[in-house]
Amino acid sequence: MVILMCSQIVERMEHFQYIVVGAGIEGSWAAYQIVRDEEKPSVLLLEQYHLPHNRGSSHGQSRIIRHAYAESFQAALMPYSYKEWRKLEKDAGVDLLVTKPLLCVSDETGYERMDRTLACLKELKEKPGYDVAFKELSPAELAANFPQAKFPNNRRAFVEYSAGILYADKCLMAVQNQFRKHGGVIRDGFEVTRIIPGKIVVIEGVCKGRTVKLTADKVALCPGPWAKKMVEPLLKGIRLPLKVYRVPVYYWKVKKNGPGVITAIYKDLGAGDFWSIPEIEYKDLVKYSSNLILYEIDPDKRDLNAEQTQPPQLARHLRDHFPGMEETPSILETCIYTSTPDEVFILDIIPDSANIAYACGFSGSGFKKAPSVGLMLKEILKPQTKMSFDETPFSVSRFMKSQL
Repeated sequence: MVILMCSQIVERMEHFQYIVVGAGIEGSWAAYQIVRDEEKPSVLLLEQYHLPHNRGSSHGQSRIIRHAYAESFQAALMPYSYKEWRKLEKDAGVDLLVTKPLLCVSDETGYERMDRTLACLKELKEKPGYDVAFKELSPAELAANFPQAKFPNNRRAFVEYSAGILYADKCLMAVQNQFRKHGGVIRDGFEVTRIIPGKIVVIEGVCKGRTVKLTADKVALCPGPWAKKMVEPLLKGIRLPLKVYRVPVYYWKVKKNGPGVITAIYKDLGAGDFWSIPEIEYKDLVKYSSNLILYEIDPDKRDLNAEQTQPPQLARHLRDHFPGMEETPSILETCIYTSTPDEVFILDIIPDSANIAYACGFSGSGFKKAPSVGLMLKEILKPQTKMSFDETPFSVSRFMKSQL
């Protein structure tokens, strides 16, 4: 009989070639992109909550998908993302994306943003194989095409006909199911407590009341609203300029005897930053809010002192431009945005740890880009691979001058 002294006992830790932390839409797509690699690596996807849940930023029934971005490096992500969403839809055998025109309108405060957005759309449209369709509207065309809405003559507008709506909950479930079909492992209810960089990365956590240690050759961190807590301690003094917000999302009833409502997605490119999704989730209800109605929070206390009243600017905007909707919302739901100062996400590697990458700060606009984000995370962890997109605009280094 061999007896091992305590000092001789080495704890055996479960090892994976890749571990992805965070099973929201970004982490799920990163895991899916990695597990499909020709090398067929072992991949573990960790999630702190039990799936499914509504505590992060990936839950809900719908998200807008569009090519219309004012920055060319953001617009460049969308053709590939569209293609991958359609492929996932086919592979999963589930309807995930419905094409729906996007109406973008702006007053003088957003003319410059609109010009940049139109320039990006024109650039994409000119590239072969890109299915991008849009049309700029005169005030008369705006009134004729959308008679249910009221806009002053100083409004500029265009319609992107290649935009659409993603069925968010179905999308998240579909990508996780396909990840499993390719041999990936999902472990939910796993709270990561510590990450130890090294040639082999150690991840410590708690699962089902037990302390657990895992190891991986490479790690991708997609912790959403918990990015500062998880990632910042690894950055050797670099501060992530992130703010976490609770975002109220309202659903407004269509008036029975009113002029009706537009059947397009709507986005205000002006100072109000309003947006709406037509009736698709609840009967006779339009999803409508503003990206400026935000309440800074601790993500672990999302609903503490939650604001339940409707902001007056929403009702005023509806009254002025969309008279076919009632002025009091029928349903209030909640999401979380994790925002950067420039509203562009961060994707980078941990200093001196090229085998740990992270992505965060999607500023309420990351869901649609998730296939491209997942591909970038996969590629940045394989330095020998040529990057499909220019990752420079997403590097955390763009904020470092302000920290000196």
